[in-house]
Amino acid sequence: MKWLTNSFFQLNYLCLLLCLLCTGCIKELNFELGKQEDLVVIFGTLSDQPGKHLFRVTRTNAFEKQVDSEPISGAKLWVSDGQGQKYPLMELEPGTYMLRDTLFQAKTGETYQLEATLPGGEQFRSDPEMMPTPVKMDKAYPDVEVKDNDQTLLIYSDVNIPADPLGVFLRWEVTRVWRRTSVDLATLFQNYSRFRPPDVCYMTEDPELNAVRIFGSKRRDAFALRREEVARVEADYKFFERNAFVVTQYRISEHAHEYWRKIKLLGNLNGSIFDVPPATIRGNIYQVDKPAERILGYFEVAAVDTAYTFSDAWLFPSYIADPCRRDFTKFEWAPTFYFDPECAYCVNIKGYSLEVPKFW
Repeated sequence: MKWLTNSFFQLNYLCLLLCLLCTGCIKELNFELGKQEDLVVIFGTLSDQPGKHLFRVTRTNAFEKQVDSEPISGAKLWVSDGQGQKYPLMELEPGTYMLRDTLFQAKTGETYQLEATLPGGEQFRSDPEMMPTPVKMDKAYPDVEVKDNDQTLLIYSDVNIPADPLGVFLRWEVTRVWRRTSVDLATLFQNYSRFRPPDVCYMTEDPELNAVRIFGSKRRDAFALRREEVARVEADYKFFERNAFVVTQYRISEHAHEYWRKIKLLGNLNGSIFDVPPATIRGNIYQVDKPAERILGYFEVAAVDTAYTFSDAWLFPSYIADPCRRDFTKFEWAPTFYFDPECAYCVNIKGYSLEVPKFW
């Protein structure tokens, strides 16, 4: 995470955070200046859906070093339920672990705990988290906001909130999939023997790396939550072709909601939850031989629902320019006939896939 390294700005930033503490009644935010390095971070979500239940285990570097956290390889992780059944995780790649049983689905009303043993012998355990009752999204849909000639695509969600005296707490994540069709060189040059049909590529990304989208209510009656903003994307060249947005909704515990609320309060600074801000936020995981000390990260247990929505260029009031026009001033593009190489052959785009998403 790229933090302000100048000590004067750091001091002002901490003063601002302290003011927020006083005015917002935020509890249990521990400041650890001078101790930002070598902190363990464990984060992951156990859901009621089959598939990959992924967890990350890393060790932080001081934010002054401006380098990413280091993955911890060789750890042993497992999830246990209230009946004493244990479900082990396997390491996919350094620092990333996945539940071995990909058909596993957490059960509503059951409690779960995460346990981890690091290669050095340190043992960590989470507080128990109960799987909440699922809440279905009514729909997800796009809209365009125009302000001072700037266009922004907004993704909204409608949800019918059930009556629950213990409250309903939600979190959303949105994934963007954009399409790029390679230039049809065969048609352009009328040479169908030299050029193959153009590839169509699909790129998947997080449109809001640092945004935290949460909702919480303790109303005892059922009500309709309408036009809840779950993503905001500035108009760019990627909107020239169709975009798809995968909206994932998590029903989480009140404690998890409070954890995300604290992260959101810090201002969603550049980076990820695995980096260390000037004020570190402790989660629900602790070291077994030091139970009073909480580490970074969180073991989240969530009921998940997913919705899909799409956007096309015609949705925007102002024209989205074609990013793939020829530019004869770009001599370095000569090998691709003066098209951007990513336009001539979309397989040049980092992270491309030629497989059409199932929801497309």
